[in-house]
Amino acid sequence: MPRDVLRELIANTRTLLSAGYYEDADSDTPGPSLVRALRRHPLFPIIAEVKLASPSHATLSPHGPSELIDAYVRGGAAAFSVLTEPNYFRGSLDNLVLASGTGLPVLMKDFVIDEMQLRAAAGRGASSILLIQGVFSRGLAHGRDELIELARSYGLETVLEAGDLAELEEAQKSEADIMGINQRDLATMNVHAGLAERLLEYYDGDRPAVVMSAIENPAQVRRLRDRGASAVLIGSSLSSAVDPKAALDALAVSR
Repeated sequence: MPRDVLRELIANTRTLLSAGYYEDADSDTPGPSLVRALRRHPLFPIIAEVKLASPSHATLSPHGPSELIDAYVRGGAAAFSVLTEPNYFRGSLDNLVLASGTGLPVLMKDFVIDEMQLRAAAGRGASSILLIQGVFSRGLAHGRDELIELARSYGLETVLEAGDLAELEEAQKSEADIMGINQRDLATMNVHAGLAERLLEYYDGDRPAVVMSAIENPAQVRRLRDRGASAVLIGSSLSSAVDPKAALDALAVSR
């Protein structure tokens, strides 16, 4: 049977929850609004990701999290995405604290299925959390709308990610603050370049839309902007760059 990475990741999340990985932090003050930052950024907004590894790359970045965060600040990132899952992505909840210390909004990028993860995000200065529509559509977890409502009660905005048209249609029925369109199939980890441009034709435009994965050059950023995207989230190509600041500078385009 083909490997189902998303199913593995959700099983891993349940193990981490049981082990107490997402225990509360001392603070309960979330960071500044990601929605507001995307709307007010002077250039087309880039959410720069702190991504050290992935299921397909045991070592993705030659840089540590502090190095990446500093480079992204100097490169003019609108916000951060911080992977916090430790086993597949070498993420850490501590990196939320590092990123939130810059004053920029921080998206906690993880496989969120439980309120404990929301408390962990808010307690470490995150502004928003990621939910994955495919997790709920496939029945790998339940309670999408309850998690969105709970996130709001903790002062967190929600990015709800879709990977195909059916997921986008379901996601747009939600009260999520931001739509995400991921060009990577999380079950296979295969990338489908051009997927977001097609899906944006069906985007209702009533909240910001962030495109994720397979974005490596300014021409792609411009095309997504022109098709109606509000921002892009870029991980691998920035984290793996020899000079992440220069890589981020090179992707800057006007609104």
